[in-house]
Amino acid sequence: MFFAEVTFLMRNGLRLKPAERDPPLRVTVMIRESDREKNNSSRNLVEAMLFEHWGVPQARSAGLIVDPQMLPFKGPGFLLTGTELDCQRIDEKLRIFEHRQVWLVVPVAR
Repeated sequence: MFFAEVTFLMRNGLRLKPAERDPPLRVTVMIRESDREKNNSSRNLVEAMLFEHWGVPQARSAGLIVDPQMLPFKGPGFLLTGTELDCQRIDEKLRIFEHRQVWLVVPVAR
């Protein structure tokens, strides 16, 4: 786990122009392995999760990608890319959409 400022560079699989991006989130980044017995992929997944803090001990999820890969970046920080899972109810059925996501991650001191 580490503390960072994270900027989402994509939305619904589409690259965002700099003017379309939200300001960076100050979050805790956690990377962990998810047991195949606790997910519906039938395989172990590596997950990168973001948590916003709302006072101790409360935090809320601010993002999750699976199968993350670190990419080099010219500038401070690094890029983390992976698959973002998006659950939506369409025609009374729950659908899961998979989109590529890229985060600009800049580690910071707490």
